[in-house]
Amino acid sequence: MILDLVAVVIGFALLIFGANLLVDGACQLAARLGVPERVAGLTIVAIGTSLPELVVSITSAASGHPDMAFGNVMGSCLANLLLILGLSAVIAPVSLSRATVRFEVPANVGAAALLFLLANTGGGISAPEGAVLLAAFAAFIIRTVRVGIREGAEGTEPQDPPSGRHGTLANLALVVAGATLLKLGADAAVGGATAIAGNLGISERVIGITIVALGTCLPELVTSVVAALRGNSDIAVGNVMGSNVSNLLLVTGGPALFSILPYDAAYNIDLALLAALSLAVVAFAYVGKRHEMSRANGVVFVVIYAAYIATSVLR
Repeated sequence: MILDLVAVVIGFALLIFGANLLVDGACQLAARLGVPERVAGLTIVAIGTSLPELVVSITSAASGHPDMAFGNVMGSCLANLLLILGLSAVIAPVSLSRATVRFEVPANVGAAALLFLLANTGGGISAPEGAVLLAAFAAFIIRTVRVGIREGAEGTEPQDPPSGRHGTLANLALVVAGATLLKLGADAAVGGATAIAGNLGISERVIGITIVALGTCLPELVTSVVAALRGNSDIAVGNVMGSNVSNLLLVTGGPALFSILPYDAAYNIDLALLAALSLAVVAFAYVGKRHEMSRANGVVFVVIYAAYIATSVLR
């Protein structure tokens, strides 16, 4: 038990350090390439911080634990949206760009709807259906990058000039090093937490939704909080939205290529909740100060997340 606690502490330390490196590299790389910070959050940061979920889900599916794989995805998505975006807004009001309202939120809802459709036709996700999810993810990334580059070229989202501290290769190295440390940190934290939870006799589904999901979304949590503290709200929003699309399409589609993922219809409630609360972000953009998620909105999301966790554990 003591060794497991030590692993969790070491994992947190690696996550914090890795998040700092990744945010530094992504922000500077985006500036040098003329790509808006929001797009960097949706692509580079989101995929990098979703690696723990992907590895955990593939490992869970390959070892015959589909409940943990799906629980990881659902729990991580709701933690990203409610806990991470909520805490980011509590730290500092989060800007909601038109692209977030018109494309990124609908993309999240669309990804949830696609997963719902495929998972409820046949009782699970097969290899061909996994390929469909991966194709949808590739389309999302391609569209995001193309629009982002066009916006950067047209100057519709002005950025600060590059600081010159690092060259392009050095920035890429920071991103890779940060993502690697995030992966190592998540492995240590999740491994220790899962061992502790297992000793306490907690069910696999609850472990997936709570302990594993919270552990694997720690990179997103730390990265978004660090970005919010630095005033990079575009990175925080893009990280959450991009990570959720990555979780629903990439993290679910990837493991399905190795083996069929049996699906429990109980997760339909989680998917419906995710879609509804994603749409709530759009409402926030038009309530109070326009195109902003306020601190009060953030508190609401954090409270809803606490209620979700309590309900998941008790049911």
